[in-house]
Amino acid sequence: MHPITVYLADDHQIVIKGISSVVQLDPELKLVGFTTDSTKIIEEISNKKPQVLVLDMAMPEIPGIEIIRTIRRRRSFFTRIVVFSMHKDVSYVAQALQEGALGFVVKDVDTAYLIQAIKTVARKQQYLSPPFTEQSVQRYLEQVKTDEDNILEHLTRREREVLILIAQGHSNSEIAGLLGISVRTVEKHRFNMMKKTDFKNKIEITQFAIQQGLVDSK
Repeated sequence: MHPITVYLADDHQIVIKGISSVVQLDPELKLVGFTTDSTKIIEEISNKKPQVLVLDMAMPEIPGIEIIRTIRRRRSFFTRIVVFSMHKDVSYVAQALQEGALGFVVKDVDTAYLIQAIKTVARKQQYLSPPFTEQSVQRYLEQVKTDEDNILEHLTRREREVLILIAQGHSNSEIAGLLGISVRTVEKHRFNMMKKTDFKNKIEITQFAIQQGLVDSK
């Protein structure tokens, strides 16, 4: 039986060295590379084609979540992803899984959990280290969905229309033309919508609209 090929990406050399030594001690695993430079990860994955990528979410230059998205978008990549993170907030776990990661391991647990995660995701199965469980993540996602539904209930029909058009990439003047209203009126609806939702910028509006299925993800 061939060993599982593993690639490591973390911005701290000491973490890379620690994980490397543990991986190399396991006869079922084979380390094929590592990096502390997030700009090299996609090229390395393309060249080395590891079965599993152990990835820190807090990589410099290119955030871990963007790397996950890129790998999942490229159908030629068959690498499974284990997020190795210091974050213990369930929102990080949920986001990583939704974007395409199969495993999530917090950095302060025993390394045995990381090894188990690598072997599990290599079999295309999900793995979460303590303190997380599939049930806790699902409860979080259900609560988020409820909160988002409540947000939409508090918007007027016109405010919803403006939200969707903003998420589609339209400017205020374009929205005014599409809805047959003045730019000033669009600005008013936009202000009221953002005040009710507590969104800070267009990125948050777009992410919300995609999650709600109001616009297509591109």
